[in-house]
Amino acid sequence: MATVTNIRRIDPAAVVTAVHDAWSEFLLAERGPSQSHPYCYASAYRECDRRIVLEMTQPDKMAPFEPDTLANFRRGNDRERDLLADLKRIGRNCSIPFEVIGEQERFEIRDSKQRVAIVGKVDARLKFADRTSAPLEVKNWNQNIAAGLHIFEDVLRGTWTKAGAYQLLAYMYGANEPCGFLLLDRAGIPKLIPVELYPNMDMMAEFIAKASGAMDHLEAGTLPAFIDDASECKRCPFFGSICNPPISGGAGAKIITDPEVEHMLERREECEDAYREYKSIDDEIKKRYRGTEYGIAGRFLLQGKWGKQTSYDIPDHIKAPYKHEDPKGRFTLTITRTS
Repeated sequence: MATVTNIRRIDPAAVVTAVHDAWSEFLLAERGPSQSHPYCYASAYRECDRRIVLEMTQPDKMAPFEPDTLANFRRGNDRERDLLADLKRIGRNCSIPFEVIGEQERFEIRDSKQRVAIVGKVDARLKFADRTSAPLEVKNWNQNIAAGLHIFEDVLRGTWTKAGAYQLLAYMYGANEPCGFLLLDRAGIPKLIPVELYPNMDMMAEFIAKASGAMDHLEAGTLPAFIDDASECKRCPFFGSICNPPISGGAGAKIITDPEVEHMLERREECEDAYREYKSIDDEIKKRYRGTEYGIAGRFLLQGKWGKQTSYDIPDHIKAPYKHEDPKGRFTLTITRTS
């Protein structure tokens, strides 16, 4: 049997690193420069008027997106195309048939001074047999966030989803369509959420007023006042660079802008009371029935078992030479709501 020699072996770890680096470079190469724009994007509703103006005039001052974030954007765009392709087939077989039309159509909303104040593109429109149509906005938000969205009010309440709610309302307002839909990608069948324009006209009036005010500042070369909301400031991409509001506390704090983390913290707080009650009852039952190896209480089965526990009584003078204290050996994280 012939012996094969001089086989060049591949280092798997090196391959992983090389592919990761090449993929990052590929994504970064597609990242275009941020351009200023003399209007507000429909997707850029912000609580802070100052941030709206800065995003219009100095978007290049925001930290550039990292490769992981760019990969998420790319995945979202791919999922949007897939969902719209599926929706076209579904529309033909639906009991209320529809077509998917008008993908990426541009629209404009003018303010009271007839200036173009809000600009955007609608993902698509659903056209029904009676010739009515409805704007459709596709969102590929984090799965943990999407799981908690059931009605339009849920989208409005979310810190990281509110802008998407205003975005769809802007599309509907721009086309004078009374009804629209949010299509949420999620585990399982994507969720379609209906949205009505007229009950939310006050929100659109607020958005247009914000955009119009931003246009005034743009023309005057000024900036709106700081917002009085420390939590909003600390998640802003301009915070600590070109925007330094006079907020107290939090010096040297790490600013975390991950929507999934904030959503988990919100859910953590919602579950806190239930967890405390569970823990109190669980501790009391286990204390009361310690030593019970088998018991039945209604629909519940209690099973316990003894296990061996080993301990060593070592004199202090023997342990002392091996004692070591690490000032950073234990870490405790306390979480407190600030607003």
